[in-house]
Amino acid sequence: MFRRGAVAVDVVDTVGAGDAFVAGYLAEFIGGRGPEDRLQTAAATGAFACLVPGDWEGFPRRGELNLLGAKEPVSR
Repeated sequence: MFRRGAVAVDVVDTVGAGDAFVAGYLAEFIGGRGPEDRLQTAAATGAFACLVPGDWEGFPRRGELNLLGAKEPVSR
């Protein structure tokens, strides 16, 4: 069994978080990634969905997935 905790964010709206989680998981599954990577991406995409109002507006691009763990508020 594999487990991954949620990514801590300041939640604005949870609508779409489950869909984002599944989309992140399936994207990595299709890409041939292992279960740990699938869950990591799924948790990140679910967290991104909670950062904005609406159901799809917060979905990240692949290059944005690491922004949730950034130490600085500015990405260079």
